[in-house]
Amino acid sequence: MAAAEGYAGLAPEEAVRRAVVELAAVAQTGLHYAEDPFDRARYAQVADVAEALRAVVASGSVAGLRPLVDPDGGHATPKVDVRGVVLDDQERVLLVRERSDGRWTPPGGWCDPLEPPTASALREITEEAGVTARVVRLAGVLDRDLRGHLPKHPTAVYKLLFVCRPVDLGSGTQDAKEILDVGWFPLDDLPPLSQSRITVEELEICRAALRDPALPTVVD
Repeated sequence: MAAAEGYAGLAPEEAVRRAVVELAAVAQTGLHYAEDPFDRARYAQVADVAEALRAVVASGSVAGLRPLVDPDGGHATPKVDVRGVVLDDQERVLLVRERSDGRWTPPGGWCDPLEPPTASALREITEEAGVTARVVRLAGVLDRDLRGHLPKHPTAVYKLLFVCRPVDLGSGTQDAKEILDVGWFPLDDLPPLSQSRITVEELEICRAALRDPALPTVVD
């Protein structure tokens, strides 16, 4: 979300809290992916700004918010991966071909701080596939390790599978940096799947959830 939109009408304490969370997240993500030394220096500077704001939070009138904005404290928790599994009237699934491994997956990725899971799923669908969708229901809350995804991830990961319906098919791939292609596929004729992101079993869970709204959400 745009900063002006995200902070409009907020109390000063909440604005500071959100700024710290967002700056720290931008710095951490940038330092993880950036290779250019100048880019890394800028992300490190962003991290320093976040630390400075934390000091303000800790020493000022909003000190009570410190536990909410300190990502290094408290109990370690799993990362959250969302997948927007879009199924059309023929029960074909919308898949994108990842540039990183050349294989296919429903649009998705890590949840962003301050963004609801459903909003994150719908944003990924639009950004990666150029399709506008709506969320129908949550089909699964799954543990990545229990579901046999490979390769193993260095941290624990929970996967949220949202069954979605298309609203506007758009114009195909939008994120050429990460996505090679976009397509619709029957579940009995799937292309090679990106096993680190999705499995046939997980797609079947989503189709079953769409067919029968009375089915409970699958939870590990």
